[in-house]
Amino acid sequence: MKNKEENNILKNLSIKNISYFNHTKIIDTKEGKYAIKVKKKDKEELFNYLKSKNFNHCLLLENTTREPFEIYRFIKENHLSPQEKASSLVYVLSMLHIKTTTYQEINLDNVKKVYEETIEKLNYLNNYYYDLQDYIETKIYMSPAEYLLMRNISKIYSALNFSRNILEKWYEEEISNKKERQVLLHNNLTLDHFLNGEELYLINWDCAKRGLVIYDFLNFYQNEYLYLEMESLFDIYKSKYQYTHTEFLLFLSLISIPPKIEFTKTNYINTLEVKRLIIYLEKTNHFISKEYKENKKTDE
Repeated sequence: MKNKEENNILKNLSIKNISYFNHTKIIDTKEGKYAIKVKKKDKEELFNYLKSKNFNHCLLLENTTREPFEIYRFIKENHLSPQEKASSLVYVLSMLHIKTTTYQEINLDNVKKVYEETIEKLNYLNNYYYDLQDYIETKIYMSPAEYLLMRNISKIYSALNFSRNILEKWYEEEISNKKERQVLLHNNLTLDHFLNGEELYLINWDCAKRGLVIYDFLNFYQNEYLYLEMESLFDIYKSKYQYTHTEFLLFLSLISIPPKIEFTKTNYINTLEVKRLIIYLEKTNHFISKEYKENKKTDE
């Protein structure tokens, strides 16, 4: 922050103490505690829209949007396990989607763009892992990370093939639809961007935009899969907001895509990254198997 601008904002506050929490500056004043951060984009229109939709889980600004910084009331959180906090988060997420759902005419150019970009990504990852496998297999001695990857390489190809097959089904179904649902996406979901205090708040709306509903839970899953049991969380979400069959197919295709591993760090860090990849593949396979079976039963 620039000291002059910061001082102009804080000059009317009787500051008792300044501290930091999760990279956010906390100002303790006689009037209470506040969190202050640099403004990345104007959120006045966004906050007004959420208020008009009676979405009350958005922490509003304490200062005007004309200023270069954002000041929020500091919320003291309850002591909950990550899983308990995540349960509240996905409930609030479902409320966000319910209150901001709109139906729009299908834009076939956008559908084609999603399809082609995903196919391009799948082809790239498939070729990347084939080349990496060929390279590793020429080595006399594999590193621990390389050995671990080779032991699990078939899981990567299986995930890529599944993603491609489901994507084809989605594309065939989507181009025959006339309308699609769009919602306001938070688009940056992590446990750090949710406050569970006396009230529940989603925070950090810098990436918010309108789009297909599946992207928020997909984003949350990819950010937090290591630490949370996602199946029960998705059940909570689905109890309030159900994906359509077409949305569900795209969700399955995108969540199946494995991350890219690059051996550019120490052996220890490389091995940890491969381990995370394997956990992602195994957890996601279990998640998909459950959801796919349930969806098939519903179809029947």
